[in-house]
Amino acid sequence: MPAALALAAALLLTLRLVLFLALHVRPGGIDPVRHAVSDYAASTVPATRRLAAVASWSAAGGWLLLGAAVLTLPGGGHTGLGAWLLVLGAVLALMPAVPTDGPGEPTTARGRLHLLLAIAWFTIAYSTMNPSARLLAEVTGSPAPAVLHVLAVLHTVGAVALVCLVVSLVVTPLRTRSFGLSERVFVLAVTLAPLTVAAGLALA
Repeated sequence: MPAALALAAALLLTLRLVLFLALHVRPGGIDPVRHAVSDYAASTVPATRRLAAVASWSAAGGWLLLGAAVLTLPGGGHTGLGAWLLVLGAVLALMPAVPTDGPGEPTTARGRLHLLLAIAWFTIAYSTMNPSARLLAEVTGSPAPAVLHVLAVLHTVGAVALVCLVVSLVVTPLRTRSFGLSERVFVLAVTLAPLTVAAGLALA
């Protein structure tokens, strides 16, 4: 059961990456450097908004299934990580129902709620990277050194991108020059890491 759940999680997270890249092919007026990833869901182009929603839901499904896989591993002992992965999936599933305010639009209560959800998913996604890597090492016994190296690199990339993202928010002149890029690098890092873990668990 855990292997099947992990495999399904890996497939959905792969779909998330494909859809994420597709959003940059048909961005619907959203600039990858100046605008946040959340702005795709507020695009004036309906197809872009739908694509953004499906991308978010596929990621949500991937994390929910990975959380379920972790919770059903023999021996238990991973309840905390599994529960946080489920919370992460739930947050992402909710976000399309609470879209951000579009670029240039006045701030609304809905937009503030979206920002809180985004902060929650950034925090949880990053905080589960190292525990997930340790879990993979524990379950597989001796995973390929290359896999652990990839996860370590993704963790570092995620940390650097997160710092750049926060700096871009605080330093106003940087907001339109580096926020979008740093956020996209962060999203890639925190999606590739659980995808790697899910694939490893499926093959274990």
